[in-house]
Amino acid sequence: MTDTNESGRSFKRRDQLLEMEQEVRKWWDECHVFNAEANDQPPKEGDKFFGSFPFPYMNGYLHLGHAFSLSKLEFAAAYHRLRGANVLLPFGFHCTGMPIKASADKLRREIERFGNPPSFPSETEETITEPEVKTEGSQPDKFKGKKSKAASKTGRETYQWEIMRGYGLSDTEIATFQDPVQWLRFFPPLAVEDLN
Repeated sequence: MTDTNESGRSFKRRDQLLEMEQEVRKWWDECHVFNAEANDQPPKEGDKFFGSFPFPYMNGYLHLGHAFSLSKLEFAAAYHRLRGANVLLPFGFHCTGMPIKASADKLRREIERFGNPPSFPSETEETITEPEVKTEGSQPDKFKGKKSKAASKTGRETYQWEIMRGYGLSDTEIATFQDPVQWLRFFPPLAVEDLN
């Protein structure tokens, strides 16, 4: 096995870091490092830390914004844990509410309107030019093209199907997401994997 790919880039450092990560994760699991009462001794008065984080909706993958926000809390929890505090940092997923239902309904409407798999209309946007107004000092061969106010406000609709394709899902898989429960079967296990 070589440490380089066809372009000659070395992945030795990356592979070493991944190997270290696996060893540390194994140690964390064996020592129950992330359990609230991981210490052998009960915490002293004031040696407790509780942190919370807005649970992410499960209508898509976790993204960098989640990692940014959670990393600050995780850093604080690790700091207190290293000081011997009893740390409680519950984490869950928001699996109720309108974002999931709205996304499922949007997919259903797209299928009803554009077929399965959908054939979306192509975007054609006209640029409306205003008539040339000559003013003193203006150049007669120059004109400014401007979109009308209505054309500026209308943008291309973002289709839920295209968002799901962006996740790398096949058209067959995407069609199953008309059922809101499918979102809850699919995204939470991937989020757990990402968080681990």
